[in-house]
Amino acid sequence: MASAGSGRAGRITLFLVVLNLLVLGLGAGLYYVEVNRMPGFDELNAEKIHLWSQPQIYRPPVSAAPQLATDSTAAVRNTLCVVVENISQANFQDLQTLMKSSGIDDAQCLYDFDKKLAWWVFWPPEYETARREKALQSIHSAGIKDVLPITQGAMAQAFSVGVFVSASQARQYRDNLRSKGLDKVEYGPRPNIGYLRLACQLDEPGRLARLEAALPTWAKSPDAAQCQAVLKQRLP
Repeated sequence: MASAGSGRAGRITLFLVVLNLLVLGLGAGLYYVEVNRMPGFDELNAEKIHLWSQPQIYRPPVSAAPQLATDSTAAVRNTLCVVVENISQANFQDLQTLMKSSGIDDAQCLYDFDKKLAWWVFWPPEYETARREKALQSIHSAGIKDVLPITQGAMAQAFSVGVFVSASQARQYRDNLRSKGLDKVEYGPRPNIGYLRLACQLDEPGRLARLEAALPTWAKSPDAAQCQAVLKQRLP
């Protein structure tokens, strides 16, 4: 009887051992499956780890800024620049005629000189003594006391009646004097003023092309990039 009881106890013990092994194996298998389903440390937030380790790679999204209408591309497309090394009254009048025939108004252009008081209003040269005296009398009668006779250069025998900073000021003063009966007075760049830079900006490039094609040899049309300094000023 003792031998039969001992055999039965042995079988029970063996059964429990096998059962424990099965449970342990099943638990290990389930753990292995769950571990494989979870990302490892190297995979967890891998992108963020990469970005923080190399901060120069990260940049917040920035929308592209709209291009300004005054950038160099737009300015070049609708702008014509003209350079005259030694502008004279005759050159100025010819340039005005070409601009008008091309459909370009002075208000669409900017004149730039190296000197500040670059414009003047004047009575054209009178080469006969009697005519000069009559012109001077007419000028005084219009209330102008500061008159400067020009004695040298291409404008010798003319009378200067005022100097100005801008073309618009000179033109306005000329029109004012003409309204007082001084029909012959004119305005333009002062004699020997030197270097002129003219920049015209329009929404119709065809007009600029016509002016450029008609420019005389004494007026140069440089690369448009050279006129950016002039264009930074406000067009009249």
